[in-house]
Amino acid sequence: CPTTIVPFFGDQFFWGDRIHQKELGPSPIPIYELNVENLSHAIKFMLQPEVKSRAMEVANLIENEDGIAAAVDAFHRQLPDELPLPTPSHAEEDNLSPIQWFFNQLAKWCSVACGGV
Repeated sequence: CPTTIVPFFGDQFFWGDRIHQKELGPSPIPIYELNVENLSHAIKFMLQPEVKSRAMEVANLIENEDGIAAAVDAFHRQLPDELPLPTPSHAEEDNLSPIQWFFNQLAKWCSVACGGV
């Protein structure tokens, strides 16, 4: 189905723009611009046969995708071939649980991979 995005936080603005670019819905309506007139225009846009048809085309394309598996695969491709093993560390790291240590090391690796940002 066509969709209208009413962004108010985070990446909702980005996805609203993508939906509109792909002609799957009207321009996003920021929450502070949401009113009867703007919502009416959005509904009229979504009821257009060509918009509904396009939404069905996209639905058919993604129907058999396994989004979770694709996301997990993408995550794993970004990991180093071998994750570092725990080594004796500074006093501040001595009291970390193994999972805390792992995420601490992962954060250090990600920081280096992103140019130290």
